Amino acid sequence: MIEGIKLMFVGMTTVLLFLSFMIFLIQVVSRLTRGLLKKELETIELERQQRLLAKKEKNGKQLDDEDEIAVITAAIAAFEAEKAAT
Repeated sequence: MIEGIKLMFVGMTTVLLFLSFMIFLIQVVSRLTRGLLKKELETIELERQQRLLAKKEKNGKQLDDEDEIAVITAAIAAFEAEKAAT
């Protein structure tokens, strides 16, 4: 029975030490990669802003295209009305 308690104590101590060591290593890696994370977040934000600008430009071009279509449609309607009147 005492051997079982010793084995349990050794096993739980081993697991505790291993988990503590893993937490320590994760924190070290986190501190080492902090600069890379900032650069990556800046890149993501820049790409997002570029996509928004491209979308706005595309929407503006679509409005220009719609204006051109409206002018052409009005010209055709005026031509047909003139043709029907004569």
